[in-house]
Amino acid sequence: MSNHSSASRQLNSFEEKEEAPTEFNDIHRDTTNYDSGYKEDLNEQHLSEGNEPIVHSITQQGDFVEMGGHRYRRKDLANIFAADLDNVAYKTRPRHGVQLGNPVPLGLASFSFCCLILSLVNARVRGVTDSKLLVPAFLFFGGAIELFAGLLCFVIGDTYSMTVFSSFGGFWICWGCINTDQFHVAAAYENDPTMMNNVQGYFLAGWVVFTFLVMVCAMKSTWGLFLLLFFLELTFLLLCIGSFINNAHVLMAGGYFGILSSVCGWYSLYCAIADPAYTYAPLRAYPMPNSQV
Repeated sequence: MSNHSSASRQLNSFEEKEEAPTEFNDIHRDTTNYDSGYKEDLNEQHLSEGNEPIVHSITQQGDFVEMGGHRYRRKDLANIFAADLDNVAYKTRPRHGVQLGNPVPLGLASFSFCCLILSLVNARVRGVTDSKLLVPAFLFFGGAIELFAGLLCFVIGDTYSMTVFSSFGGFWICWGCINTDQFHVAAAYENDPTMMNNVQGYFLAGWVVFTFLVMVCAMKSTWGLFLLLFFLELTFLLLCIGSFINNAHVLMAGGYFGILSSVCGWYSLYCAIADPAYTYAPLRAYPMPNSQV
């Protein structure tokens, strides 16, 4: 009995001490409650991060990019990731999915080839004035292949190259048909050559306008592409004027500018396909001022 009563007194004394809070106990209890609440907040945040992504959407508004409710400037993000994009490990990393080739060099090759051979005839180099032998090249290499390159540019999302290559592919097909006897174009104007020259001038005038528009749209590209279109604009303009006034010298001048246009096309083509890993003589496509290329 004495032992039992002694244990009861000790238990009651312990309970009394528990019920009588001290300043240290209050601080300890508050600290414990704060820690438990902080741990609960961390657990809730961890669960939210595990259940759903942190960034819900990425939107672009002009020069700003908004991610997860925060807005950043595109230029700042580009500067941050520029070093990673130039890293050798990034460039050589294995990439999954289908790798599409660049169809632009194919379009440049077909255009430059046909522009060169037609311009040599227009310039009357070595006295050649008949281009009947070149009609198959106009129809198939300059026409079909360049049109095909333009459609491939549609696949990779290059609207500008798609428009330019597809349009000039149509030009070469039309020019081949004009010089094909089966279409009876020359026979239709056999009794009125002046009308033939005027109609041909109308045809070339349309290409003067089109070439000018795509040239203006290339003022922030590379010098090779811009000069190609610039000399091509002069080529169509001189051929158009020469057709209207039926002047052989103006037509020859248009042929020489066409040769310069084809040279710029060859240069741009080589810059696009000359890989330093496979050639000792790579060339650089020099960008124009304020170019984004």
